[in-house]
Amino acid sequence: MARDPATRTPLQVVQDHLDAVRTLDAQAMSADYADDAVLERPDRIWRGRGEIEAYFQTVESRLAGGRVEFLGIDPQPLEVRWRIVGGPGDGVHGRDSYQIVAGRIALQRVRLDDRVDF
Repeated sequence: MARDPATRTPLQVVQDHLDAVRTLDAQAMSADYADDAVLERPDRIWRGRGEIEAYFQTVESRLAGGRVEFLGIDPQPLEVRWRIVGGPGDGVHGRDSYQIVAGRIALQRVRLDDRVDF
């Protein structure tokens, strides 16, 4: 039985999203976003769940055999530390910050700590 999104805590929303990222399934990765969500990366902004899902459809090919390793979640402010292991992005690392509204990701900002656009 699926959980009602509005009953999830912000931390649960992010944990569910990270679980989906581990699957590399674009539809699962975009499922936790609000219809009008915004995903900001240093090089581009995606608006709306449809654009965000299209972005996630590129993740597996860009990782090219690498994987995203999550290093921890800081609850206040809600941030996830990560790094890429293997593939062309090996060693890239950063932090993603999240704003959660009514059990959905409303805003995600990606910051690359070493400023390598991947």
